[in-house]
Amino acid sequence: MSMSEAELGAFLTQTFPTPLGVIATLRRDGSPHAIPVWFRWNSGVVTLWTTDTRVWVRNLLRDPRVSFSVQTFDAPYPAVMIRGRATVATADDAATVEEARAITRRYVAPEVVEGYVARWSDLRTIVTIVPDRIVSWSAGG
Repeated sequence: MSMSEAELGAFLTQTFPTPLGVIATLRRDGSPHAIPVWFRWNSGVVTLWTTDTRVWVRNLLRDPRVSFSVQTFDAPYPAVMIRGRATVATADDAATVEEARAITRRYVAPEVVEGYVARWSDLRTIVTIVPDRIVSWSAGG
């Protein structure tokens, strides 16, 4: 059973426990490269905080097509799969830091957000996934 728009938003913004997302990109030879990531769903797009030296980011710079999925491991095993295109923006600015904080707030206690973001200050890249298609289910596969 597909999720309603409200259920989709609630699922993708849930915290504690916060599910990881899995981003799949295409390697140069066309084979998939998938990796778990922290993410944030906001205004219909997915954002990720990283560095532009990661393999999956370099893959996106070459080919922006992406698949992104989020699932939980508790019955009834809801899941969301997103197919779309990603943009990669690297900047050392306040907007990047604020997005890093917003993503981090989903995964760590409020009192450690600032320290976590400061410790990873070399991560200056925000990847934004704009969905072309979203498939979801809320009651098993």
